[in-house]
Amino acid sequence: MDLRTWMEDRVRRNRDRAFLFFEGQQYTYGEFDQNVSRVANALAGLGITRGDKVGIMLPNTPHHLYTWLGAMKLGAIDVPINPQFKGKLLSDMVRQCELDAIVIDHDIYDGVRDDVACVEKKIVDSGKGPPVTEPQVLCFSTLVGAATADDPPVVELTGSDIASFIFTSGTTGLPKAAMLPHAYYIHHAEKWARTMQTSRDDRFFCPLPLYHVVRVTGFVTALASEASFVLGRRFSAGSFWDQAREDRFTVFAGHFAIYEMLLSMPARPDDRDNPLQKVSGILARSVDGIRERFGVEKCYNTFGMTEAGFPCIMEFEQGASEDICGPPGSDFRVKIFDDGDDELPEGEVGEIVVRPERPDIMFKGYYKQEDKTLEVFDNLWFHTGDLGYMKQGNLVFTERRSESIRRKGEFVPISPTEEVLRAHPGVKDAAICGVRSELDEEVKACLVLKQGEEPGPEEIIAYCEENLPRFAVPRYLEFLEELPRTPGTEKVQRYKLRERGTGEAWDREQSRLRNPGS
Repeated sequence: MDLRTWMEDRVRRNRDRAFLFFEGQQYTYGEFDQNVSRVANALAGLGITRGDKVGIMLPNTPHHLYTWLGAMKLGAIDVPINPQFKGKLLSDMVRQCELDAIVIDHDIYDGVRDDVACVEKKIVDSGKGPPVTEPQVLCFSTLVGAATADDPPVVELTGSDIASFIFTSGTTGLPKAAMLPHAYYIHHAEKWARTMQTSRDDRFFCPLPLYHVVRVTGFVTALASEASFVLGRRFSAGSFWDQAREDRFTVFAGHFAIYEMLLSMPARPDDRDNPLQKVSGILARSVDGIRERFGVEKCYNTFGMTEAGFPCIMEFEQGASEDICGPPGSDFRVKIFDDGDDELPEGEVGEIVVRPERPDIMFKGYYKQEDKTLEVFDNLWFHTGDLGYMKQGNLVFTERRSESIRRKGEFVPISPTEEVLRAHPGVKDAAICGVRSELDEEVKACLVLKQGEEPGPEEIIAYCEENLPRFAVPRYLEFLEELPRTPGTEKVQRYKLRERGTGEAWDREQSRLRNPGS
């Protein structure tokens, strides 16, 4: 089944029931679907049709949902892009995806105008502000306001058709555009709803960015449950529980760092006075604290990633000490391989590999990167780059094998970040690595300066803030005579950079504490 048919079935059954809540606004299932159709008709009026690619650089607002699903109704492919991306990284991504149109938030448009110049149809969402008057740029509110909410053009779709490109981490190049079919969304959302036993009595909350697959665990799973959905503009540990009490949400799909942030907040007498019943994406070390302090009944872990969806999901038992992800369902085979792709016995750590048992429940490759697609499907198994082991039929995750860095829930694109650092006039060579901090992973940049050049750390950071997404700006800078490299291949030995820790590095956070005005 395609996502349009699947969604419209749920709308028909629940047309007058409350569905979407956002900053004091409320929409029924029927009103939500009409708004989606209005955007679909607006895009169709611009010539957007099946197979066209529509970029989305919007924050978490209803307009993001309407644009995503409006494009989907036409058989077009939505391409959500982190609004923090800019410069060469963004322009390269836009060209790689060959966008036919892009919808951009007004607040960031001036900063990315040149980076998206190659896209023919540019639509700027001014929100409640004045419309954009720039030639060749369309205004979202004007365009959509002139469209009807009638059913958009009927397009023959199947579950195997591509619905979205979702970008994954780029450790050795640009972030890769994973092509996700319609059936991927439906299958994994229904799987989450069955596992968590959610229903129309539940209310989901999603303050995490909609350009990630949290759109599956949050939004589409709410649809699968025929529940209601609260969209948050952004996550705030300080206001999370107050918002839970105000919006009465019962289900939250997060990631491990968020629960550690919530547990690090000062205790309050009303911590247990909240409606939240179920959380997902949590690690064993946080489970007992979340249950005991906040009274959350059910905590779920998963092994999941953009390309594979969620092969394993399970509810944590009390006193869990290992990051058990659960047994594979009937939809996936999961094994542990050594470096020679031989299966390892239970208890031995190796790379987690997966293979679907049903069609169209995984990604269909990386767009325009066939070599990367073949590389991860070595020997007909998808190689996740993660390490783990099997224990009594359950998958236990241990760590990432790849060199990827995840900071504040975002995967830092390694090669493009290093390319920006090397472009600084005082830098000869650069490499970044991830290092653990109090609650999260942080970026450390190791720099080799050009002879006679002595740029200060503050200058380097200011340059990074101008040319990199906020989450990719290094916290730590370490200046070296040379980078450690593998003899012969000259690959940077990042593990050696990690092993050096941060003791000899300049710390941006500590510098700002000492110099608050900097």
